[in-house]
Amino acid sequence: MVGRLPHFAVPFGVSDPYLSPEDTRPPGPGSVLVFVLCVAVLFLFGGLALQLVLGQAGLLAAEWLLLFLPALWWTAREGVDPVRFLSLNLPRAPGLVGALLLGAGALPLGWVLGWLQTFVLPVPEELLEGLEALVTADSPARLAWILFVVALTPAVCEEVVFRGVLLGGTRSLSTWRMVLLNGVVFGAFHLSLSTPIRFLPTAALGCVIAWAVWRTGSLWVGMAMHFLNNATIVAIASTPSVSAHFADPYAPPPWESVMGGGIAFAVGVGILLRTRPPDRGEAATLTPTT
Repeated sequence: MVGRLPHFAVPFGVSDPYLSPEDTRPPGPGSVLVFVLCVAVLFLFGGLALQLVLGQAGLLAAEWLLLFLPALWWTAREGVDPVRFLSLNLPRAPGLVGALLLGAGALPLGWVLGWLQTFVLPVPEELLEGLEALVTADSPARLAWILFVVALTPAVCEEVVFRGVLLGGTRSLSTWRMVLLNGVVFGAFHLSLSTPIRFLPTAALGCVIAWAVWRTGSLWVGMAMHFLNNATIVAIASTPSVSAHFADPYAPPPWESVMGGGIAFAVGVGILLRTRPPDRGEAATLTPTT
């Protein structure tokens, strides 16, 4: 039996450089919020049915069929340039490095938020057991499967919805309103009556990823950060000597991880503040030509 997975480790009228000139009426906040709400309802009920029938394979199917494909369909229906609207621009190297440092630092800082919540919210025992069973690997084959289901798939499917469609449709808002809205919606998407303790750390992570995608102009950065977060949780849960440090859900995270996370977070912020998003011409280099 491996050590307990930490409950707060959860596997965010102006010219827009990411819209082509013909996109004179890009989808706005209201439109994308309605889309995300519809997708969330579809995922809640359809995803539950798929998981009851197929188990973990149902979770995999729900992400691709009920999140990824609807996001692609909606983007095509709106007639926007998907490369620009979804920020499918390749990131510059400094921006990618800064985002990865930011994501690495956000993970232990998120654990601190989760730990602080334990003073006011109880930790559901069934949540701990369910998360531990889902993300713990005892063989290389099992590890590869879990990383595909829990890390890679959400990093692609959920990022396309939240830092792709949702972020793309809320660029008319001020930066911090856009980032906070993204994080709140992302946290609410992962919320249920039995898991209210997940909301704050997940929303905070959503804000961090949204800001990094906005600064770099690249959705690939968000996917990399999302994968890093979830893959780290899988690695911790599958390594008994490490997961033992998180056996007590009411104990604070190891201080060395928090200190290291704070340094990485600060360095990542500093790098991204000096990063300029790709301009219109560079974004166009990824647009297919005929």
